[in-house]
Amino acid sequence: MSNDLMRTQSKDILNAINNFVSNTGLNDVKTTFDSKTGIASVIGNKDGFQYTTTLTKHMNGVVQTTTQFATNLGKEALISQIKALRKQGYKQQQIADMLKISQATVSKYLRK
Repeated sequence: MSNDLMRTQSKDILNAINNFVSNTGLNDVKTTFDSKTGIASVIGNKDGFQYTTTLTKHMNGVVQTTTQFATNLGKEALISQIKALRKQGYKQQQIADMLKISQATVSKYLRK
């Protein structure tokens, strides 16, 4: 997943996302955009991994982050990963999207 969403030559975000998805070969793609926070995400899976690429708009630029997680984590590994992501400041829905699980599952495992 070395493709860079920001390097796309497209002039609008929809074309940039479509080109990114085509170039990386992601399946089951979900895109989100929050105009208030300036955060856009492309989430999909490929070859047993769940990928998330997030663009966060800042005053003088954009930060791009990419995550990759195995889609078949065991329960204990999943709980540990959820707690680690929460400590890093991710919200429950973001964690759910990254790990391809429900937000309710994230909430339940955070209480353990």
